[in-house]
Amino acid sequence: MTDFIIKHKRLVCGVGVNDSNYLQKITKDLPRLDGKRNQKTLWTCPYYVRWTDMLKRSFSKKFKSKHPTYKDVACCDEWITFSNFKSWMEQQDYEGKQLDKDLLVYKNKIYSPETCCFIKPSLNVYLTSGNKQSGPYPLGVYFSNSRNLYVAQCRNGKGKNQNLGGYSTAVEAHQAWQVFKYQMALVFYSEEENEKIKEGILRVYNKIKNDYDNNLITEDF
Repeated sequence: MTDFIIKHKRLVCGVGVNDSNYLQKITKDLPRLDGKRNQKTLWTCPYYVRWTDMLKRSFSKKFKSKHPTYKDVACCDEWITFSNFKSWMEQQDYEGKQLDKDLLVYKNKIYSPETCCFIKPSLNVYLTSGNKQSGPYPLGVYFSNSRNLYVAQCRNGKGKNQNLGGYSTAVEAHQAWQVFKYQMALVFYSEEENEKIKEGILRVYNKIKNDYDNNLITEDF
């Protein structure tokens, strides 16, 4: 029996080298729909899916234009080659989790083995909800015309916005957000078993708590 070696010539996102020798997706042909080919996906490689998604965030101009927070994000040279990323991911606890670059290192912009980890979706939401896109108010604050108050809100552990009350100033509302945010960090810390991830959560806690204690506005964490 002959072994067929699959060679991938096309670069992923213009840079990624897929040096694997197997298919990343297995499909099954179904009856044609309206004269068009119809397929059902039976399996996709979890390593390849994470790798291509990471490359898209690092190199796709289209993605970056829609998501400005990824403007300066890139990946390390090592991970441009698929087999290197796959070898790293095989050693991680990745089932049901998401690849993250923000938890371990403050203001990190590089996807790499040293700066990335796999975290629970709820923790990932906690981190991404701190990205300030636009608006004149601090994180976690908006002005309610109907109430004539500055309202504080924050994503809770279930990923839903939780109202933290109305305040006469934006700073007071932001401080309420800070308290809720660093208290949530302690909850995530207590629930986490991975020591490396716990260190990252503690880093976030210390950053927000320090801002609050020193009357500083938290712009990122």
